[in-house]
Amino acid sequence: MRRISFSLVLLLACSLVLAACGSKSKSKNSSSSSNGSSSIPGAEIAPASAIGFVSISTDSSGAQWQQAKKLIARIPAAQKALDKALSGSGAMLSDFEQALGTTTVLVELGTAAKPVDVVLTNTTDAAKLKSLLAKDSSKKKPVTTEVGSWLAVADSQAALDQYQSAAAKGKLADSSIFKQALESVPADALVKAYLTGSAITATAGNLGSSSTSKLLGSAAKKNQLEWGTLAVSAVPEGFSVSGTFKGKSSLANSSSSLIGELPSATAIAVDLNGKALGLDKAVLSLRKNAKYGKQIPQIEAVLGVKLEDPAALAGSEMSIYGTSSGIGLLIKAPNAAQSKAMLDKAIKLLSAQLSGSSKSASVGGVKATELTLGKMKIYYGVKDGDLFVVTSANALPGAGKLSSGPVYAAAAKALSIPASNAGVLFIDFAQLAQLAKSGNSVVKSLGSLGGSSTTKTSSGFDPRGVSALLGYIAANGDKVELKALLSVK
Repeated sequence: MRRISFSLVLLLACSLVLAACGSKSKSKNSSSSSNGSSSIPGAEIAPASAIGFVSISTDSSGAQWQQAKKLIARIPAAQKALDKALSGSGAMLSDFEQALGTTTVLVELGTAAKPVDVVLTNTTDAAKLKSLLAKDSSKKKPVTTEVGSWLAVADSQAALDQYQSAAAKGKLADSSIFKQALESVPADALVKAYLTGSAITATAGNLGSSSTSKLLGSAAKKNQLEWGTLAVSAVPEGFSVSGTFKGKSSLANSSSSLIGELPSATAIAVDLNGKALGLDKAVLSLRKNAKYGKQIPQIEAVLGVKLEDPAALAGSEMSIYGTSSGIGLLIKAPNAAQSKAMLDKAIKLLSAQLSGSSKSASVGGVKATELTLGKMKIYYGVKDGDLFVVTSANALPGAGKLSSGPVYAAAAKALSIPASNAGVLFIDFAQLAQLAKSGNSVVKSLGSLGGSSTTKTSSGFDPRGVSALLGYIAANGDKVELKALLSVK
């Protein structure tokens, strides 16, 4: 289906935002309603068996569509993507605007391993739309069929047949699970999406590097996700995205106070609470581990600590961040000095085995321990009651804090982070470009991010036009809610 320029145009609104990683913010100036939708346009023609469903408001005269066009015009990479999508047909966006209906939907059938995509739009000029599709330059031309007042488009007749067969057995709009999920979807969003648990788990398992992919896939499976929804809105500040995911288990909220204490030049940061994520329990579970359990008493005796001590540290709030100067980890440990002493003992025990060495050092005027492993140096210590680990003295939090930085402050003003949440993510795209240019090792840890240009990362993403991404997740019973704002300059 991706070979059809038509579908690329239809999915432009969601692809630009969802690819940027997000969840919705409720901007103070947002036009999005917080009221849930009683229905999502197009659900009445989507099969109940669909594993994925995306509804886009393609009313060219609508406020959301017009605002999205303004935002896209300010993002060179987005405009380039749009131009490339249109190039195959030789048509202009205005041609598709005239041919599309007020609603266009993407229905995904089959299984997460072998999905089948069908696009439908309630066009009032089917002839014009078919004419545009016929101009597609790809070798495999799209196939169409009329379904009532809707025109269905797919890359094969078999896909259309599968859609019609599935639709005859029941509609998504009548599904009780779908109706339950609708309660979290804003009524006037530009893009509204619904995914089954299996589709979410499969998608999570295919994101990022292999290690990240496995971690996300494992987390999704562990939580036994039932369904998820996403909504994208075009607001004055940029693209706002919200999401709700329902599972069998639940997270726990906690405070996120460290992220504002990070260096003002932070490019990317993730603030998490180990206890909310169950990291403390994971450490304690080592006692029952068949492979390592018997070694725990011996390790405790050598280090002079109990397993509960590192478990308490793992259950603390922590911020992992990157600047052009280096990587940092800040932990709000219950007893930072005790944790520092515990690390000293562990490092002394392990450094010889790792062909490393450690010594006392001063980092930014703070007493610390310098660990050398080959050409890499790591510093750790205690500052302002928090345990820190940095790869460079310049990455240590100082007088210039992220909370007072103009980019973070503007994003935080548009999206208010609740005092109690399950995690916060922040990206400053200008700083990220500098981080990519620096060639710092943090770039590799970020997977696809990084590069050699001041305006592009190695993945080819051009950050011009976008300012920041700020988002958070929060637990609400057996649901996890995501909200974020992709700020556009």
